[in-house]
Amino acid sequence: MLEDSALDAELISVHLANAGLQFVKERVWTRQDYERLLAAGNFDVILADHVLPAFDGDTALELAAVAAPDVPFIFVSGTLSEEAAVRALKKGAVDYVVKQRLQRLPDAVERAFLEADKRRQLAQAQAGLARQRAQLELITDSLPALIAHLDPQHRFLFSNQRIAPWLGVSSAQALHQPASAVFGDAIFAAIQPQLARAAAGERVSFQAHLDRREPDSVAQVDCVPEFSEAGQLTGYYLLAIDVTSLKRAQTQLEQSNQHLESEVSRRTQDLRRSQETLAAIFESAYQLQQIISPQGTILDANVASLAAILAPKQEVIGLPYANSPWFSGTDGASELIERALERGSRREHTRYELELNLPTGRRSFDFSLRPLLDPNGAVSALVAEALETTERRQAEHALRQAQKIEAVGQLTGGVAHDFNNILTIITGNIDQARLMLDNPKFQHRVPRALDSAQKAVLSAANLTQRLLAFSRRQPLKSRTLSVNRHLSEWEDMLRRALGELVRLEVVQQEDLWLIEVDPSQLEASILNLLVNARDAMPQGGTLELETSNGLVDAQDAAAYDGLEPGEYVLLRVTDSGTGIPEHVVGRIFEPFFTTKEVGRGTGLGLSMVYGFVKQSKGHVVVRSSPGKGTTFTLMFPRAAGNVTDEEPAGNMALDEASCEGTILVAEDNDDVRAYVVETLRYAGYRVLEAQDGATALSLLSRPDRSIDLLFSDIVMPGMSGWELARQARAIDPDLRLLFASGYPRDIDMDQYKASATTIVAKPFTRAKLLGAIAHALAARSPARPAVPVAEP
Repeated sequence: MLEDSALDAELISVHLANAGLQFVKERVWTRQDYERLLAAGNFDVILADHVLPAFDGDTALELAAVAAPDVPFIFVSGTLSEEAAVRALKKGAVDYVVKQRLQRLPDAVERAFLEADKRRQLAQAQAGLARQRAQLELITDSLPALIAHLDPQHRFLFSNQRIAPWLGVSSAQALHQPASAVFGDAIFAAIQPQLARAAAGERVSFQAHLDRREPDSVAQVDCVPEFSEAGQLTGYYLLAIDVTSLKRAQTQLEQSNQHLESEVSRRTQDLRRSQETLAAIFESAYQLQQIISPQGTILDANVASLAAILAPKQEVIGLPYANSPWFSGTDGASELIERALERGSRREHTRYELELNLPTGRRSFDFSLRPLLDPNGAVSALVAEALETTERRQAEHALRQAQKIEAVGQLTGGVAHDFNNILTIITGNIDQARLMLDNPKFQHRVPRALDSAQKAVLSAANLTQRLLAFSRRQPLKSRTLSVNRHLSEWEDMLRRALGELVRLEVVQQEDLWLIEVDPSQLEASILNLLVNARDAMPQGGTLELETSNGLVDAQDAAAYDGLEPGEYVLLRVTDSGTGIPEHVVGRIFEPFFTTKEVGRGTGLGLSMVYGFVKQSKGHVVVRSSPGKGTTFTLMFPRAAGNVTDEEPAGNMALDEASCEGTILVAEDNDDVRAYVVETLRYAGYRVLEAQDGATALSLLSRPDRSIDLLFSDIVMPGMSGWELARQARAIDPDLRLLFASGYPRDIDMDQYKASATTIVAKPFTRAKLLGAIAHALAARSPARPAVPVAEP
């Protein structure tokens, strides 16, 4: 019994008991326990609810159809609609009972037992028929007689192995050959009158010479006509016995002839019915099915597949399958099917998910191609089957859209919550600073209030960077590095972060491949995972940090979204903590989702890790067992080349006495431009300002101005910072560049690298701005003669 409600399970048991049914039940409500009972197989009927937590009745029905196909499956549900019930019956359920009418359940169970018994009897009968067929062939081949089945035109339809020693041809060689070719002209001329009588519907018995080996031999020949149920003559059976050696067994032979006649007739009828049944199944299947020759041409197609392309069967028989109307309208489909046919010819099975442009519209299918082998193991034909999944994929798409909307709502709420807190700190401290400026008694506290406001701004910037990491929009400063080397440098810091209750074990593979990542983001990600692991072990435990090389083939890559096959460096973090419940694992990378108590987590740590790894073209794999621990595996693609040296610090020490030079500031936001201009002038720089790219180019083109550095926003109306920089360099190739960006979605990494410059992320402090300006100017060409510039 698959039922999550103990009350409903008890009600079901009461109704069965009141009906006088003797039974022993086992109730489960999880997929794991359900599959365990299916594997045990010691049950007579399955009663299943349709809606279960983290599980559903349709999946239970599919599992039962594979593991216990002969066991009756009955839905007992309170929410099963009529449409769902019909689908369930089509998929193999024997009945369904709504919980509001449980009085029907005992009758349904008894009826299911009766039907199951009938199916077992039918299976036994079919097995017996197969044995009888095998016995018939064994009997006909073991008898010392020539047995043959001929049509009214005297063509062989069947013959046993006795034909070979008598006439010198095998049963296969005689099949469909005229009797004159098989017997030889002389023998056929002698027996033709008697065969003509048999072909006319007369039972004939005569003696003749049939054995080519013995010219003097005589065979007793009996010809028995065959009639259809409508009374039409369809052929005759020929039985020839060497009378010379079998006279002493004549009586026994006559009895055998009677039995043989009955068995041959029954076998022929059974064979005909089997062929008709197989043809009916093929034509009535709702899947699209085709039979293809080993050479790739179409041999047959069922009704469903022809309806999909609006074509009759005669138009597609003989066509190359890969170029047939099923695939010709879809780019790349024919090439894919060509490869599938090639694999099929090598006795390999293939399966694809396809979206095809058909005359009946764009439709989705689960497509498979499998070979049919003859008794010698050679490919005799290929069977293609396509199960339509259009509605399922549409439903999956709708579900994904709903999940996206839910995630956006959660993200918006989390961002609003954290930013409102930060804005409260900023506005509160600014208001306090204003009040204290007006009161000499408290003026000494003004710097502390401003410091608190500035810390809040930095918190907002940090939150923004975490969001950009999650969305994979942050500008990474990637370089080629050795993970082992950095772990050795960070190990002491990591141990201090974990505390004394957690024992850290670092296992490093020798000759570890290099990777190309941002070192600071890698360090933050590892630290984030280690701190989470520490929190999952409140009583202490063992935490293992392991590095290794790994190969990902095409089959493994298909199991991970967006992962390319190739060589990867694996970084595993394994703890012995509480583990993550199964229903939570799927949400741990969502922004602002956390299971920690209030004040111990923002919900952005793992989302930042996930975003950083994906932006580095890698993948994150999580394996967790509640009560046993969790393993996070970060997969980074192997990098070519050598280790890249550390970049020089971006914020060099600022000597305000050396703040010389002319800077052109291009920024479309008036407030930001005013802040930057005022900061630079206060530091001693000569500053020109432009509200857009066109104004900046106009200033650069003036012969009376010498500009040392262009400081430009990336996103501006009319002309982007990249385009401004390109045109500015055309005017002055020695011009130094420095960019600023608040949201780097428009950062073109190729242009970024080609420009040989730095991007300053907004918001930036005075010190960070002046440090970046000084660093950019220090790297420029030797100073040009200064040209006096009038301040605007």
